[in-house]
Amino acid sequence: MSLLRTLGAAAFVLAAALGPAVVPQEPAAASPQPHCGDPAGKDFPITSRLSGGPDTYERGGAQQTWELELRNTTDGECRAIHPVAVLSDKGRALQPGHIRLDFYDPGAARWRPVQFERTEEAENVGVLDGQGPDFPGFSVPARRAVTVRMRLGFTGEAPEGTVTANVTAVQRRGADGAWVGQSGDYAFAVGGGDEGADGLADTGGDPLRGMVVGAGAVVAAGAALMLAPRKGRGELRERPRRVRS
Repeated sequence: MSLLRTLGAAAFVLAAALGPAVVPQEPAAASPQPHCGDPAGKDFPITSRLSGGPDTYERGGAQQTWELELRNTTDGECRAIHPVAVLSDKGRALQPGHIRLDFYDPGAARWRPVQFERTEEAENVGVLDGQGPDFPGFSVPARRAVTVRMRLGFTGEAPEGTVTANVTAVQRRGADGAWVGQSGDYAFAVGGGDEGADGLADTGGDPLRGMVVGAGAVVAAGAALMLAPRKGRGELRERPRRVRS
């Protein structure tokens, strides 16, 4: 799964999560979160690694647990980190309703479901946002790592075949956001078919070096998030957009 496609898919669902832009009636009491790393840097400040998942998921079977490691390579704490899961299959038949993904919120001591949306590229994208304002995202201390427990399953109606999962890390800063991490791909089979899945051993995302992410727009829920040109990583900005009736 290419980086640009993953970022575009993430922008699609994050636009809906952030919602349309509004004009505040009075100044906000709190300042935006400090940037995670150097906004103009060429490398992602968060290294993301997936591990522990199975090679095969049975349709209608129990959810299987795996882990996402978020490691902060900077000297400052990174707050409001929201991983974004992207799942796609070779047959382009996998739908959001087929996927059951939860993540564990240690602050609330409970599992939280992830709601998926489907993009025009047949990718299923879900933000780990807890589906409510009571989840502020993950905080990763300087030079430390945080492990996010996740559990994944598929309904009995899910299509058989190979599925590829990828997780992008996004830092929310009010109505804006910035991509701060990217995992490698996790390929597995659904339905027990011999689709040649490699499974999930250790899929770390190498930092993006020297690549400029070009400008592009993705529209969702009446808002557009722009992939703004930067010296280093891609940045999300929310902009109002007229929706045709």
